Amino acid sequence: MNGFWDLLIRPALEAAAAREIVEIGSEGGKHTRRLLDWCSQHGARLHVIEPVPGYDPAELAAAYPQAFVFHQATSLEILPKLGRIDAALIDGDHNWYTVHHELLELEKTHGGDFPLVLLHDMSWPFARRDMYYAPERIPVEYRQPYACGGVLPGQAELVPAAGLSPEIHKSIAEGGPRNGVRTAVEDFMAQSALPLRLDVLPVDFGLGVLASRTLLERRPALRELLDGVNSREFDQRLLAYGESRRIDDLMAAQRVLEHLGLVDAELRRHEVEVKRLREMLETAHAELRALRIQVQSTAKYLAWRVARPIWRSVRGWIGRA
Repeated sequence: MNGFWDLLIRPALEAAAAREIVEIGSEGGKHTRRLLDWCSQHGARLHVIEPVPGYDPAELAAAYPQAFVFHQATSLEILPKLGRIDAALIDGDHNWYTVHHELLELEKTHGGDFPLVLLHDMSWPFARRDMYYAPERIPVEYRQPYACGGVLPGQAELVPAAGLSPEIHKSIAEGGPRNGVRTAVEDFMAQSALPLRLDVLPVDFGLGVLASRTLLERRPALRELLDGVNSREFDQRLLAYGESRRIDDLMAAQRVLEHLGLVDAELRRHEVEVKRLREMLETAHAELRALRIQVQSTAKYLAWRVARPIWRSVRGWIGRA
């Protein structure tokens, strides 16, 4: 979600006047720090739900004592007892069961006063395909047949040891009922009696903004912001964002290629050194073989020189006897 901060997330939080916010899924904490900076400036509080943080929560608690509340658990364990919030950012376990039940819990707690919800992975590859960080957490009746494997655009089947995120469990099939993040959101909207609006930014794996009519009536600045998402001006900003991400990816790929070039050069240097050492070793072995032959020859000669006078003495003794 980090890339969407200035484009839509920060403006949406400000337009919604959000003061109690929950972030579901924080990984390395980069976006969490941005949220905490914003919360500190606006007198808001951030609840972070993350079962396996890639950072030290105690460090953030010390840096943001008034703004940071950490929950080391899953979202479905925390949301039922969290209480009312103004906004939720959902970027945790990207599968139908988890996202659908997160939305159900928010509706159960808030009723018609449904909070602003921002959801990542509303486009390919997890819009219509489940992803499981921990498959055992998903009840078997909601869990798609799954396997580890990568995904490639335009290819429905998983790719072994290639493609995007091959190490993570995903549903074997793409599409169909109860499969994927966007499917979960659409099913929730079809099931809910609330009048809900969904806007999706179809870049960078997709960002969805879900808001109720009640919230939009109460926060006209938010409604104006979301109306602008469908404007030509915002399309231009979205194109600029996509181009910026493309250039960033190209630069990152270039840095990887440069690093691989350095690694390749270092490998070639080591290969030359290994070849030189092998030649030295072969020369040493040849010298050792020659030395061994010389030692054996010398030993035979010395043995003959020592044995000859003894043999002469023995023969003389035998003759006199």
